[in-house]
Amino acid sequence: MKIPSFCVVLPMYNERPNAAPCIQKLTAFLQKIPTRTAIIAVDDGSVDGTLAELRGLESAIPNLIIEARSQNGGYGAANRTGFAAALREGFDYAVVMDGDGTQDPTYIEGFVAPMQAGTDLIKATRYARGGRVLGVDQRRYLVSWVGNRLARIALRSNLTDYTNGFRAIRSSLLSRLETHETGFVVLLEEIRVARRLRATFAEVPYTLTVRDNRVSASKFSYSWRVYFNYLKYLLLW
Repeated sequence: MKIPSFCVVLPMYNERPNAAPCIQKLTAFLQKIPTRTAIIAVDDGSVDGTLAELRGLESAIPNLIIEARSQNGGYGAANRTGFAAALREGFDYAVVMDGDGTQDPTYIEGFVAPMQAGTDLIKATRYARGGRVLGVDQRRYLVSWVGNRLARIALRSNLTDYTNGFRAIRSSLLSRLETHETGFVVLLEEIRVARRLRATFAEVPYTLTVRDNRVSASKFSYSWRVYFNYLKYLLLW
C-alpha cells in the first residue's frame, strides 16, 4: 500500500546547537522512505542564531522548508505556522517532532500503518506497552504520568499520552483544526477540538530520551500557571 506523503514540522526556539544535527539525522532517515517528504523548520523568533544555522543548511537539503517568525510566539503558535506550510505544500500528513533531536526519527516508521489506514491524529506514547522514558528525573516523570492518567480519566479516552508533542495529523483534519493556545497546552486543546470534529485516533509506542541542558535548555516550564492551563482543559471538557 502506498505511503501517504508527509512533512516533519520542527518548531524551534533557540536551538542553534541542535538544529543541524537534528535536521541532518532526520534527512538521512527520510531519504529511505518511498514517498514525498519534507522538513518544515519553524524558527520561532530565536535570538541565538538558530535561523542563520537553518539558512546554512538550505543548499545541501533541498526538501528543507524554513518558516521564520519575527517574534517568539510560543509552541502553539509555531505549530500553527508549520501546519499552514504543510497545507500550502499539499502534504497528506504533518508529523510534529521536537527540534532538539531527542526524538529518534526511526519511530516515524510506526506512524506509517495508521497513516495508510487514514487515521486522523496519531500520537506517539511513552505510557502504553512498548513506550518508555529514559533519563528523566523522577519528579518530572511522576508529574507527567499522573497528569496523563488524570487526563485519560477526565476525558474518557483511550489515549495514554496527551502531553507528548510527537504526533501526526492528517491534512483533512488539520484544515479544520482551529486552535488558539500559544503554549504547550495547545496539545490538549488540539485533542479537544479533534474529538469535537469526530476525528479518529491511534497511538504508537516510543522511547523518550532527555535533552542535554548543557547544550540548550528545555522550553517547557513546570509551574503552577502551566498546571492551571492544563487543568482547565480537563475541567471544561
